[in-house]
Amino acid sequence: QKEMSAILEHLVIGLAIGSVYSVIGLGFVLIYKGTGIFNLAQGSLMMVGAFLCYAFSAQLGLPFPVAVLLTLVASFGVGLLMEYIFIRRLIGQSHLSILIVTIAILQIVRGIIMMIWGVYGQSFPTFISTSIQPIFVLATIAAIVLFTVFILFFKYTSIGVAMRATQDNQQVAQSVGISVKRVFGLTWGIASLTAAIAGVIVGTILSVSYSLDEYGLVSLPAIIMGGLESIPGALIGGLSLGVIEHFGAAYLGSWLVGADTVLPYIILLIILLIRPYGIFGEKRIERV
Repeated sequence: QKEMSAILEHLVIGLAIGSVYSVIGLGFVLIYKGTGIFNLAQGSLMMVGAFLCYAFSAQLGLPFPVAVLLTLVASFGVGLLMEYIFIRRLIGQSHLSILIVTIAILQIVRGIIMMIWGVYGQSFPTFISTSIQPIFVLATIAAIVLFTVFILFFKYTSIGVAMRATQDNQQVAQSVGISVKRVFGLTWGIASLTAAIAGVIVGTILSVSYSLDEYGLVSLPAIIMGGLESIPGALIGGLSLGVIEHFGAAYLGSWLVGADTVLPYIILLIILLIRPYGIFGEKRIERV
């Protein structure tokens, strides 16, 4: 009975942590699904969101709900700005070139954050520093709501259909009247907004620091496992990653240091050997 209770507790915590990974992974999937770009700078968008919320709440003294709302609006603008400055001129270029640019964005943003806020971790105001459990519940609710909204968005809205068409073939999308530039901008703005939500949650659980962008890389196994083009896959992959990590730390960490970090990648390799396109990814056949 006691062992079963412990397992259930680990499962709940793992799912809650996985919800955070899912929200982070959602940004990756949105940009890839809408533009065909694999954005390695997604973690930096998350970090920017966390620091913006810290600036509005702790430095300007605004009520936390107001600070979060302003953070979402500002983060959407940051995403639009990044796309306009760094990505728009590369429309139609090779994906490798754009991938390298996203790596450059990651390093540039980290440097700017360190220059403005320093290298030490910051904390949100104490009046929102409740226990961890409510934050985990919030993360789970946020993940469910976000994934439901975006599944419906891509399926039933004209903008969502335009994003899918652009991801499939930019030239064809332009030929039928779709503004690829508009699609790129909206996609980056929305992905930046979702990253800000993850940044606020993780920043509340831990601290707000320049190392938050590393969570973007930590969530990679989740989205690759679920499928780069699949929004439900990001949810399932994120939840699975959280559970695997937490159980690995709980049952293997005492005698196998780093098991929680290694296990998700081992599972990822096994899945990719069986399904190279991920659990829910689209199988593509290319002639060479």
